[in-house]
Amino acid sequence: MRKWAWLLVLALAACQPKHGEPLQAKVRFVPEHPTVGKAEVCIEVDPRVEYTRMTVVGDMTHPGMIPVKAEAHPAGPGLWRVDAFDFNMRGDWVLTITAYDASGKKYTKEVRLTVP
Repeated sequence: MRKWAWLLVLALAACQPKHGEPLQAKVRFVPEHPTVGKAEVCIEVDPRVEYTRMTVVGDMTHPGMIPVKAEAHPAGPGLWRVDAFDFNMRGDWVLTITAYDASGKKYTKEVRLTVP
């Protein structure tokens, strides 16, 4: 019986999506081309979708860097913002934006950029 329980747990875990649904969003930065230091991240989404939480995680494309994590806050209809995202190193970055709607459904979008 224990063997079947483990198989059920593994099967259910395999069915869970690793990433959420695609997040339809336009992402822009202030300054437009971030350099090392703080930058504003603006995320424009469909204002008809009620998002309750949004996060931004920045990873460098090379191993060994600790991810930079930030909570976005609502800044108007269809607009979320991180006021001071810390691009702490030059190089290639991947930002993963994760949003959750009122029902708890998860949405993600990746944005790639190079910080000179």
